[in-house]
Formats: sequence, structure tokens, C-alpha cells
Amino acid sequence: MNKQTITLSGLTCAACKKITEKRIGGLDGVTKVETTVETGLVAIEANREISAQEIITVLKDTPYKII
Repeated sequence: MNKQTITLSGLTCAACKKITEKRIGGLDGVTKVETTVETGLVAIEANREISAQEIITVLKDTPYKII
């Protein structure tokens, strides 16, 4: 199991949490996503390493950016 943590900017509410978890959770191999809106931290568990480019791609039409 691969565990990663990223930080996103632009998270402000429960809807932000839901959107990021749904989109990142839809990536192949992702088994769990937990987003903390207050800190912008996103914890990802997957059966492979998820690249920053994959995350950028699934969030491309949102205001959320990796910092």
C-alpha cells in the first residue's frame, strides 16, 4: 500500500472536500482519499504511486492547485 500526502490551495468548504475526494479517488489504484479543508492536506492511499501530473489532470477544471 502506497501512502502519499499532498497540499492543495483553494479548499474552502465541504463541497471542496467532496469534489477533491471524488476526483482523486477515481484515479486507477486509489483506495482511500481523506481531505482536510482547514489545512489543504489530502492523504491518498493507493496500490501504486499517484503522480502529481495525474492529480493536476483530474483537478484541471477546478480552482484547486497542488502547492
